[in-house]
Amino acid sequence: MLRAKTMIAVAIVLLFSVKSFAFTIGDAEKVFNDYDRDVSNLQKSIAMFEQIAKESKDPNVTYQAYVDESRAYLSLGDQAKLTHTDALKDYEAGKAASMKAIEVNPGGAMGYFWHAANIGRVSQYKGVLNSLFMLPDFKKYLGKAYAIDKTDMNILEAYGEMYYELPWIAGGSDKKALEFLNESLKSDPNFTLSMAIMGKVYIKEDQYDKARDILEKVINYTTPTYRADWAMFDKPLAQRLLDSIKGKK
Repeated sequence: MLRAKTMIAVAIVLLFSVKSFAFTIGDAEKVFNDYDRDVSNLQKSIAMFEQIAKESKDPNVTYQAYVDESRAYLSLGDQAKLTHTDALKDYEAGKAASMKAIEVNPGGAMGYFWHAANIGRVSQYKGVLNSLFMLPDFKKYLGKAYAIDKTDMNILEAYGEMYYELPWIAGGSDKKALEFLNESLKSDPNFTLSMAIMGKVYIKEDQYDKARDILEKVINYTTPTYRADWAMFDKPLAQRLLDSIKGKK
């Protein structure tokens, strides 16, 4: 009888163990990468990343889960009108997740990068004055990411966008913006966000033909690195920019 009870107890433990680890980082990333098909996948993937981060005994898995969670929160904020969430709270949650990633692995570039990216979103959300106020923190964390990995297309794109967004008096430079965006595309020729931001720079420089070429390329792209981001963010952005220069020469 005792043996039977012991076997039942072991079976219950195993059942809960299997339930707890019923999915992997890859499974959660697959859910996230399909958010263009079902926007509720953003919240689903966040819950999965959070569970993995809390339950994994492998620091590498925990780190990646927090990195992915931070990225997913940023996308959730970007899609707040569809997800009916508070964009600012989403970005702040993204910052909290990336800070946990940094604590787990201070030598990982992407923890710093997604922290900087969420800081950037918060500053954009709050407006120009707050953007300048938050710039030191943004540059601090982006700089740490760049010091670790100078070839990642996300990090290079972020520098390009920063130099585009900043007024010249605060260090803005369209020339530097294009240099970083081109480097980003050398690292990953299918990174459509860099193409779309490049279109912004060309518009600012009144180079409308170049802007149209790159923006039309984004809209018609068939092999973007991040399909969901392209469908939900990059492509709509490119279309809005293209519409804004209609008839301009």
